[in-house]
Amino acid sequence: MLKFGVKSVLLGSAVYYTIDKGVWKDSATTAAIYDELEKGMSPYVGELKSQVPYELPALPSNDRISYLFKYYWNCGVKATFRFLVELPTHTSNAAFKTYDFISSSLETPEPHQEKDK
Repeated sequence: MLKFGVKSVLLGSAVYYTIDKGVWKDSATTAAIYDELEKGMSPYVGELKSQVPYELPALPSNDRISYLFKYYWNCGVKATFRFLVELPTHTSNAAFKTYDFISSSLETPEPHQEKDK
């Protein structure tokens, strides 16, 4: 119960913080917040680059993030509607398989006749 409470407090704090900073307002506000985050993180990223032996990729641009968000959102919408279109087929297939399974389970097995030796 304590673990759930701690997770709930962390989630609530994160949601409150993002709402307070304006992440969920319009896209211009969100882009400004991303730019501010990128500027704030760049000194630490530079310091981290000198400590890490391999090259880190650059932070994605706002245009790239916007494109990726739209792309994956559209993929999710398409998959949802594809599922809804195929739902009657899946439902009828499940009903037939369930009927066949139940009917085969209810059939009485034929008794085995042992032969005399």
